[in-house]
Amino acid sequence: MSAANHAAAAPAEAPVKRGPGVMTLIKALAFISVIVLIEVAAATALLPSAEDTRQTGVQLNAAARGAVAESAEAAEESVHADPSDHAEAAHQPTVEQSMGLYHVIAFNPATGASMSVDFELFGVVLAADEAEFSERFGLHSKRLNEQVTIAIRGMESADFTDPGLGLIKRVVLEKVNRALGKPLVREAVFSEFAFIER
Repeated sequence: MSAANHAAAAPAEAPVKRGPGVMTLIKALAFISVIVLIEVAAATALLPSAEDTRQTGVQLNAAARGAVAESAEAAEESVHADPSDHAEAAHQPTVEQSMGLYHVIAFNPATGASMSVDFELFGVVLAADEAEFSERFGLHSKRLNEQVTIAIRGMESADFTDPGLGLIKRVVLEKVNRALGKPLVREAVFSEFAFIER
């Protein structure tokens, strides 16, 4: 056999390399389509209906209102009960009661900054409620201190730059009255308020 014949025969003997066949691609696409259809069917079966979603929303809304209503209920009673009672309360003498010195340190892991807040907290109480306030404050002072500390730690640094400290006063007032179990404190007053962010 000559070298030319041998060279011509060699390519004929080598197998021809082909890409994936059309049938292989069709099988792969069919398999993926079946998987996707199964997932869609499972998701459809597990998803709540529109009516279920609406009922869940109503329940969550009612629960949220109930939590807010609990804390606001007493405040509403004093504000909305009778306008003449509210007007009388505005003209009654008040006293300021000390609710303690606070030194609160809070760390924000997102920014790596820490805040140090120092203040003395006073509550404005009707003179007629002074004895009841003193009694409740004595019973619940630890819970009150905890709630005030939690409220301060939950604030953003921008809240401390407000000259009137409006948001902080409202939140602390709500926490104080909740801890006391009755809306005896009419206003939260801060003395010697100092805020440092590092």
